[in-house]
Amino acid sequence: MLRITEPELMTELEQVNIYAETDFSDSDGKMVSRLVELINESKKNLQRESLLIDLGCGPGNITQRLASHWPEINVVGIDGSIEMLRIARQRQFSSKNKSSLRGLSYKEGNISSLSKTRLNLSKFADVVVSNSFIHHVHDFNFFLKSLKAISKKGTLYFHRDLRRPLSSNQALDLQKKHLPNAHPIMIRDFIASLKAAFTRDEVVNYLEKSSWQNYKVIEVEDRYLDIIGIN
Repeated sequence: MLRITEPELMTELEQVNIYAETDFSDSDGKMVSRLVELINESKKNLQRESLLIDLGCGPGNITQRLASHWPEINVVGIDGSIEMLRIARQRQFSSKNKSSLRGLSYKEGNISSLSKTRLNLSKFADVVVSNSFIHHVHDFNFFLKSLKAISKKGTLYFHRDLRRPLSSNQALDLQKKHLPNAHPIMIRDFIASLKAAFTRDEVVNYLEKSSWQNYKVIEVEDRYLDIIGIN
């Protein structure tokens, strides 16, 4: 199945609210648990001055979990959607555990801004993550340029995204399996996201052409793709 891109930003108010209200706690928890494993395996020591960036943070599902897990470090969620960031900041403000989120902040920025280093960050990232974000990016090379712009030697990368199925029928099968009773907008967006996602071979090809080293691209379960590496 050929790739069909979707809008890079989620700005439609109803779409944003429905996404924010959907329960992703299971997949979010698995994402954070895997990152903890990777940090331990890399023997990376996150200290008070360390910076962790969550690209395409959306309503802050993953970002807030990361900030709670590492309350002593700086965690920055970046997204180009003002509506998504509005919800993320509301969640932070209304959290019952505000003290564990003292290192959390959000910034508005898109891939174009990041790739041209036009985002005001105080330091380079020690860890960069993203979850279900890459399929929104129209040009994967912009994504790679963005990573380089905010990283330093030794930065750990962990990006989990959907991977494109072989056919529209497979996409429908995945929707029926994982989102059988979801809101029609969520079903529409999930299928569109599957069609907009990259395959493992495409990602590997982009990385090889960009001379990236020290990375792994792994197919996970029946719908995900993990990109793991060190700058």
